[in-house]
Amino acid sequence: MAEKTQVDLDTFVETEYPRVVAAVGLITGNRQDAADAVQDALVGYLASPPQRQIRNVAAWITVVASNRMRDRQRSSAAEARALERVGLDDSRVADVSSGLDLDVVAALNELPPQQREVCVLHYLLDQSIETIAEGLGVNEGTIKTQLYRARKRLSAHIRKEDHRG
Repeated sequence: MAEKTQVDLDTFVETEYPRVVAAVGLITGNRQDAADAVQDALVGYLASPPQRQIRNVAAWITVVASNRMRDRQRSSAAEARALERVGLDDSRVADVSSGLDLDVVAALNELPPQQREVCVLHYLLDQSIETIAEGLGVNEGTIKTQLYRARKRLSAHIRKEDHRG
């Protein structure tokens, strides 16, 4: 990361972060998710800094975070409309994790996103390796590898929890 970018970001976090979170909450009408959106924008800024010089990091982060929140809101609204069209409402959609042991849920949450996704699809939704591979656009060997690695991590996590007593 360029030194200028680091200095800009340090200054932003020290002086502007709370104001930007509040501004994003006001712009989007969703104060609860504003901090997450600002943090996502910061991660994006660090991972792939803009090609052009940003004169006002706070303004740039505010715009990016607000746009991401609006995108999420549009996506959620579209999802709700689609569920409504097929006659489902959120109250009828079962939470897959509701019947799981809390330690299993915690262990799943510790997995990397790809491993968690494959585990949920295979073990909780009973999808075959072939179906998962087809749906994710990868070969079956990749799914098997992800499941193997996930089982090892889950086993280690649950064993560690058992020893804590």
